[in-house]
Amino acid sequence: MATDILTTLEFDRVRELLQRHCQFSLASERAGSIGPSADPATVAYLLSVTAEAYELIEEHPSFGVGGTRDIRRHIDRAAISGVLGPEDLLEVLGTIAAARVTRRAFLKIDDATDRFPAMGEFVGFVSELPGLEADLQRSISERGDVLDSASNALRTIRIDLRRAHARVVDRVQRILQSSQHAPAIQDPIVTQRDGRYVLPIRADRRGQLPGVVHDTSASGQTLFVEPMEIVELNNRWRELQAAERHEVERILRHLSSLVGAEADSIRRSLEALAAIDLALAKARYASLTRATRPVITDDDSPSGRRVAVKQARHPLLDPTTVVPIDLELGASFRVLVITGPNTGGKTVALKTVGLMALMAQSGLFIPADQGSELCVFDGVFADIGDEQSIEQSLSTFSSHMTRVIAMLRDVTSRSLVLLDELGAGTDPEEGAALARAVIVELLERDCLAIGTTHYSELKAFAYATPGAENGSVEFDLPTLSPTFRLVVGVPGQSNALAIASRLGMPAPVIDRARAFLNPDVERVDTLLGEIRERRGEAQRAARDAERDRSNAETLLREAQEARAEADGIRETARQDALTEIERELAEARQSVRRLREISPRLPAQEFKSTTEAARAELEQATEQVRRAVRRKPARVSAAPAPLRIGDHVEITSLGGEGEVVGFSDDGEQADIQMGAFKVRQPLALLRRIGGPHKPAPARTIAPPAPRRDVDIELHVRGQRAAGVDQMVDEYINDAYLSRLPYVRIVHGKGTGALREVVRQVVSRHPLVERYETPPHYEGGDGVTIAYLRES
Repeated sequence: MATDILTTLEFDRVRELLQRHCQFSLASERAGSIGPSADPATVAYLLSVTAEAYELIEEHPSFGVGGTRDIRRHIDRAAISGVLGPEDLLEVLGTIAAARVTRRAFLKIDDATDRFPAMGEFVGFVSELPGLEADLQRSISERGDVLDSASNALRTIRIDLRRAHARVVDRVQRILQSSQHAPAIQDPIVTQRDGRYVLPIRADRRGQLPGVVHDTSASGQTLFVEPMEIVELNNRWRELQAAERHEVERILRHLSSLVGAEADSIRRSLEALAAIDLALAKARYASLTRATRPVITDDDSPSGRRVAVKQARHPLLDPTTVVPIDLELGASFRVLVITGPNTGGKTVALKTVGLMALMAQSGLFIPADQGSELCVFDGVFADIGDEQSIEQSLSTFSSHMTRVIAMLRDVTSRSLVLLDELGAGTDPEEGAALARAVIVELLERDCLAIGTTHYSELKAFAYATPGAENGSVEFDLPTLSPTFRLVVGVPGQSNALAIASRLGMPAPVIDRARAFLNPDVERVDTLLGEIRERRGEAQRAARDAERDRSNAETLLREAQEARAEADGIRETARQDALTEIERELAEARQSVRRLREISPRLPAQEFKSTTEAARAELEQATEQVRRAVRRKPARVSAAPAPLRIGDHVEITSLGGEGEVVGFSDDGEQADIQMGAFKVRQPLALLRRIGGPHKPAPARTIAPPAPRRDVDIELHVRGQRAAGVDQMVDEYINDAYLSRLPYVRIVHGKGTGALREVVRQVVSRHPLVERYETPPHYEGGDGVTIAYLRES
């Protein structure tokens, strides 16, 4: 489609808004150049990609390509044997690491490739380069410096360099502190000239300190002398500096060659990451504007080409004040003629429909309600001006006609035509005739079109012409202001005489104006007023019917809720009891976990036997809760006789049995001992099944046996922070019982949330003596090492 159409309909501003939602600069570049496709299959694919991205960020809001940089220039230079600087290599490292994180985050999602096939295809082009990533991470610091660990030779050179520098500085300090040379020294400071250490010496005492003169002061009173006794030390220091520089250059050249060898893979990854980020940006923009996926009609027959937007909103207007429009085009008519006063919203309606088409065909959701339909146009043509003045000139008319003539050369049956102020700018009679002729031509072309006009003749023409229909934007006469609501099927009134009268025009002038009007025009306006009045009555009747229907539905819903509430009363007591049992069961499990901490102090045989007994009792209690949950509650009735402490009863709401051990203060409830648990139940839910029941002998609960197969490293990356504390707590307990001296907990860097949780746990854990962060090459801030207390 022509570029000027995109500008006329302000699609370029939509692209600018889309760019703000991109995280990756390459994706932002792509967003600034997207445009509509005229191929229905392509449009359907683009919308499906946006739909997948929308669903993906709804489920996983943090998913994205953060940290990715546009490194195409670096890759191209490395591919032709160019040498990259440390900062360039750091950007390459950050990008391939971000690519790896994005790929793994997607693959962690359940059934990701099946549920999001298009996004999965993009992720398939993202390469993981662990070898290159490890080499760069070992060689380049986070500040963009070459690390000592980049090579053994560099490590050795830098050790010698630091020693040589220390020797130079030490010898210079001795000279400064020497009383022999004190009279010759101008100031007790150390400085450098040409990269060598020198001392400021008084020119008149030059002979007291032999050495090489490197510079003089502006006054000539001070000489900057390199003492002879440090010449060799300076030479050695400078030699090591050169050796360091050469080794750094060699390392950068080597790393650049590694990057160049992976240039093709990295380029593919960049393109795929840009596609992913652009799809996510479209989804974020859709979420912000409350946009929905339009239904694309792929039927190429005339009846299949239609527009049906529901509550469509112009995406560039304030969403809190914009008035949505409903519009159908193509089903019962193909050309809509909108009439009404200036500033009434006619032009906004044109641009809204045009933008909906451009956005949908670019793969963007549209700001309209669910179920809106659009067809794929081979071209969108628009002649939309900003004429809001009463002064119309021939040049303006010529400009309009030039654009309309250009349109008619290219318009087909699959086009959308938008004409603002059709036929304006010339004699009204000739303009109206020309406008009718253009409408007839568009109807013969079988395209879809919307036009706005002030000409009354076009109202009757649209009414009498098959395939055309009237529309109007409402105007509130009492307030002299437009409502911006689009009404299809009713032509608009000019309201010129009514507005003039409301503004205070004398009545005789208004009457004289009415006398000058064509009687047919006045009768048409009267008829339009009656149509609007009857339409308003029909709408009010429809609202009343809708209110009555809503009231009936409310009464039905209240009846259903009352019935559901009655059914739920019987279930309430059962659920309360289950909640109490679950709570006590959770406490029992917590007790078992706490016993793990004291297990090393128990004899092995006693530890083993008591552990098995505790596990059996816990499993029996768990199964009892499960049976109670599965069993349907029986109908209840009051106990035939008063219950007493010691009675063996059945709890009908739980389907279990127990012994009465007490009563509530009001005597309406009883405390029932069910194995290891005690619950309180209403007397009405109890049924005596026997006399006093002899309780089973109590068992001793002992801690579990220690585990011996605990790994020295725990990975919690990708876990939810809410559950990591218990996982780390149990892992430390098991590691302590397995006699491990220390453990490594790998949580990754990320946002730091997991690291904070892990370190809170280890800092207060009684079995942890201390914890620390390992060096950069062993994981750095992405790992926590916890040293355990001696057992």
